[in-house]
Formats: sequence, C-alpha cells, structure tokens
Amino acid sequence: MDFLAAVVALLAVLLGTPLVVAWILFARTRRLRAHVRELEERLRTIERQLEREPASESHAVEATAPLAAEVATEPAAAVTIPLAPPAPPVAEPLPQPPSTSAESLESRIGGRWLLNIGIAAIVIGVAYFEKLAIDNAWIGETARVIQGGVLGAALIFAGARFARRGYALYGQMLAGGGVAILYVSTYAAFNYYHLIDRPAAFALMVAVTTIGAVLANRHASQGLAVLAIGGGFATPFLLPGRTDAQIALFTYVAIMIGGTVFLARRRNWPLLHVVSYVLTLLTVAAWADRFYAPSKYLTTELYLTLFCAMFIAIAWAGRRVESGIGQFAMWLVWTAPLAYYFASLAILADHPLPLLIWLIAVALLGGMLSVKAGAGAGFLLWSTAALPLLAWTQPHAAAEWLTPGLAAVAALYAIGLAAQLREAGSNRALRPSEIAWLHVNALLMFAAAYFLLETTHLAVTGPLAAAFAIWQALLAAAFWTRDRERGIHFAALACTLLAIAIALQFDGPAVTVGWAAEGAAVIALGLIERRDWLRFGGTVLFVIAILRTLDLLMSPAPASYVVVANPRAACALLVVGLCYALAWLHRREAAAPAYAAAVACCVVAAQIVSLVFLTREIHAYFAVHGGGFTRELMVSVTWAIYATVLIVVGLQRQYAIVRYFAIAVFGVTILKVFLGDLAQLERIYRVMSVIGLGIALLLTSYLYQRMRNQVH
Repeated sequence: MDFLAAVVALLAVLLGTPLVVAWILFARTRRLRAHVRELEERLRTIERQLEREPASESHAVEATAPLAAEVATEPAAAVTIPLAPPAPPVAEPLPQPPSTSAESLESRIGGRWLLNIGIAAIVIGVAYFEKLAIDNAWIGETARVIQGGVLGAALIFAGARFARRGYALYGQMLAGGGVAILYVSTYAAFNYYHLIDRPAAFALMVAVTTIGAVLANRHASQGLAVLAIGGGFATPFLLPGRTDAQIALFTYVAIMIGGTVFLARRRNWPLLHVVSYVLTLLTVAAWADRFYAPSKYLTTELYLTLFCAMFIAIAWAGRRVESGIGQFAMWLVWTAPLAYYFASLAILADHPLPLLIWLIAVALLGGMLSVKAGAGAGFLLWSTAALPLLAWTQPHAAAEWLTPGLAAVAALYAIGLAAQLREAGSNRALRPSEIAWLHVNALLMFAAAYFLLETTHLAVTGPLAAAFAIWQALLAAAFWTRDRERGIHFAALACTLLAIAIALQFDGPAVTVGWAAEGAAVIALGLIERRDWLRFGGTVLFVIAILRTLDLLMSPAPASYVVVANPRAACALLVVGLCYALAWLHRREAAAPAYAAAVACCVVAAQIVSLVFLTREIHAYFAVHGGGFTRELMVSVTWAIYATVLIVVGLQRQYAIVRYFAIAVFGVTILKVFLGDLAQLERIYRVMSVIGLGIALLLTSYLYQRMRNQVH
C-alpha cells in the first residue's frame, strides 16, 4: 500500500510541478503577447500616416498648377525658377539580428535544458517529501485517495484551459495524466484501502473512461483516446472479483467496442480498432482461463459471434482505407473471423449436436457469401464447415448419431448445390472455384455419409453411391442442352460415383470390368466434347482397370479352372476390346499429335494384355493337367506365332508401332528359346521349340522381303 501511495505521490509531483511552471510561463507569455499587440498597433498607426503623406503632396501640386498658368499669360518676361530634386530620405541603419544558430542554442539551453533540470530537481525533492510523509503516517489512506482524485481533476481542468489557450499538446498531456491518476486513485481506493465497494469502483472507472473519451474527442487527441480505451478495457481486471460475471463482462466489452467504433469513425483513428481488437482478445482469453466451463458454451458462443460480427463490420467499413496505419489496422481486424472459427471449434468440440448446428450455419453463410463475393469466397467458407464435419463423422459413427449426422451432411450438400445452381443456365464458362466446389461438394459429402454408415450399415454404402450417381446423371441431363459445361461436370461426377459404387458393391473381375467400361466411356465423352480434362480422368480410371486385369491374370488359377471360359479371361478380352475401340476413336482425330500418341498407347496396351492373357492361360491349363515341358514349348511357339501375326498385320496396315512390338516379342522369344528352353527341355521339345521359332523367323523375313517397298 505504501508503495502504491508513493507511486501516486510521484505521479502528482511529476504532473503537478510542470503545471506550476507552465502557469508561470503562461502568465509571462500573456504579458509578452500584450506588449506585442501594443507594438503592432503602433506600427499600423505609422503605416496609416505614411499612406496619407503622398496624398497631401499631390494636392499641393494641383493647387500650384493654376498659379503657374497665370504667370505664363502675363506679358512680362518669363522668369525661370530652377527646381532642385528633393533629397532622398536618409535611412537609418537597422540592427543586425543575431545568428540563427546562436539564438537556437541559447533558446535550447535557457528554455528547455534548464527547465527540465529544474523540474527534475523539484520532482525528486517533492517525491522524497511525499515518501517521508507516507512512511511517518502524516497522510492517511483516505487523504491519499482524495489527494490523487483532486490532483487528477485539477490536471484535467488545467489541461483543458491550456488547450483552449493554444497549447494543445501540453494540455492533452496534462489531461491524460489526470485521467491516469484518477484510474490509479480509484484502483487504490478499492483494492488496497477498501474505501469503496466493487460497484462504486466500477462506476467511477466507467465515468473516468467516459471523461477520457470526451476529452479525446474534444481535443482531437488520439493519445487520450488510446488511454481511455485501454483504461476502459482494464477496468474489469483492475477490480477483480471471486465470482463469474460473464454476461456483465461481455456486455461491457461489446459496449466498449461500440464506443471505440464511434470515436474512431468520428475522428478517423483506425489505430483505435487495433487497440480494441487486441484488448478484446485478451479479455476473453483471461476470462476463459479463469472461469470457463463446458456448461457455459452457449453464452460464450453467442457473445463470440457478436464480437466477430462487430469486427467484421469494422473491417468491411474500412476496406477502402489507404493510409499505412489504416491498412494495417484493417488487415489485423480481418483476423477476427479466423480467431472466432478456431475458438468456436474448441468450445463446441465437447457438444456434438451444437457443433453440427454451428457447421450448418457456417455453410449457409458461405452460400450467402457466394452471392455477394463470388464462388471463391463462398467455397472457402463452405469448406471451413465441410472439413470439420468430415472429421466429426469419424468418432461419431454410431447408431445414435446416424440421423443428425446424415441430416447435417444433406444440409451441407444442399447448400453447396444451391450455390452452384444459382447461375445455372447462363451457359458461361465456369471459374476454377466453381468447378472445385461442384466436385468437392458431392464427393466430400458422400465420404462423410460413408464414414457414418461404415460401421453399422456397410451394405447400404454401395447402393447409396449408385443412387447418388444416378442423381448426378439426372442433373447432367437437366443441364445438358442449356448449360453444357455444368452438365459435363455433373456427368463426370456421376461416373466417379458409379466407379465408387462398383468398388463398394462388387469385388474381383466385376470391379475391373466396371472400371474399364466406365473409363472408356469417360474417354469417349471427352473426345466428343473436346474436354482434355475429361479424357485424362477417364484414362486414369482405364489404366487402373488395365493394371487390375494384369494382376488378375498373374494370380494363381483355381482348381476348377476352365481355359478361356472363366471370369478373368472374359475381363481380359473385354479390356483388349476396349483398347482397340479407344484406338479407333482416337484414330479419327489422328491429325492431332496427342491423339496419335493415344492411338499407339491403346494398341500397345491391347498387345500387352493379349500376350499376358495367352501366356497365363497356357500356364493355367498345364497347372491343372500337368506337363511342364509341353507348357514351355507351347509358350515359345505361341509367342512366335503371335509375333508373326503382328508383323503381318503391321505390314498390311502399314502401322509401325505394331511391327516394333512384334520385333520386341521375337527378341524375348529368341532369348527364351536359346537361354531357357535349350537348357531345360527334353530333346524332342528342344527340337520342336527351335524349329518352330526358326519357321516363324523365316516367314517373317520373307514377308519383310516381299513387302519391303510398303514398309513405312
């Protein structure tokens, strides 16, 4: 307590002594101003006299003109009177002013340095006296508080007087010191001396804050405004209590934000928004650290929403500010939604149903924002709700949360779809943000529904994906003629969801067949509509189907395996047929180099699948019926015959890529025969393998010799 009293006394000396000195200087300045005004009046009188003298001389000349005329008319002899020019007035030498540097140095020493040293000496002496008075109990607790209050009021009054007299900066400093002393005095009266209760102390501090704001507005002092706002936000912490008063505290904070907005707009002080925003964050964080409990989530969330809305309004109103401080203030205030978002997620994490409601509200706000600010801003805000919802489904995949979870998923999907269909039918090119939102909306919400159903209703997920794919197909059909771009994207979504449905509902060759057929259909649609991104998506799916086909062919055959008449053989033959069909579709556009490369890729893929299919069918047959030597002979002969057929087709069709592939097959066959068959097979099988390879090579060579002029 003694230390606080000493601080109050020191502040009184620091601010009171300059007041006395300033009052003396002010009196002397008034006398000097009166003297200056007297000198100015004398100077104006002399100037008026000088202005009248030329006028009197002109009148004298006019009066002598008639007299001169009469003299000229008389017959007497003319008398010439010489007129001497008037002597110029002798100017008295003006005193030379002293040099500016000498005057400035003298002014600094006499007017500033000596004054500062003198004030410091007085402050130190008075501070020692105040400390001695407190230590010896010469001044009681009540007297100390009263002394501080009187001094604070006196400084505010004196500051106002000085500001009116033209000493704005000095007056503002005195007034700010007075406001600070009133804060400290009220704080000491409540916390240290217990002279007043908490409501009275709170009312006094609110009154001091109001006085500071009024003074800041009257004197156009941003420093006073910052002091008043800082003191206002600090009031609840300067007057701590043991019980929680959340509603009163947060209502008071909202009032402080509103007052700051009024003062900042009236005087164009954007820095006040920074002070208000930072102190609001600190106030909420300090309260939460001490008093927050999960039972208070609703009240807390409502007030946080109010604060966020107020700061968004502030940032939106100042979006055209051009000054550096103003731009910094607005950018900082724009972080309020981010702070609100993470704080809300933390508050509602333990309350699943309120969290779902809040996420729906955020998504709805994103849909509304897309109308004003565009699809990019709406998609961003919608995503901030969709991603937490997807994360929410993981720990809440239980029967009791199935209905509210699916309702939230449906609500977010409907909001995103409504935002997408708002401009449907305009037949304009879609922006990247709109395309991303259209695809992410369907796929992400299906993923959320899948995670909810996986643990309890897994069998429903396949039909759900198929139904969702049909819904996307219906949307594609609805917009196909009046908004082709949007219709194509809905069709692509239908294909994607159909692929997911196939994977969820089936397994084994059926999935591969479905993906291969769908990938080929998507590629064909991309060719027809000239959409390279659609072709790329279909190609990815079709390549996956090819890889799955090769994996099926390489797997061991079951005991009841029937050569050719089996599911994996049917799958391989379908993939080969689709490869040829896609090659034919691309060949119609052979003028484009990319399409020509696609034709080659499709043909090579068909040959690889065909060759692996034939090889694995031979292996599967002999695995069931036995005969390892015969198997190797059949593989070598089959490869040689297949390569020969490819050579024939390549020469007839004049298609080099087929011939190159056939030559590669011949090379592999030659290596197999001479490095493998000759070392492992019995004599008769060695002979047959080598002779078969030789016949195929001779036939191929003959065909090349016969058709060498047609080779291109």
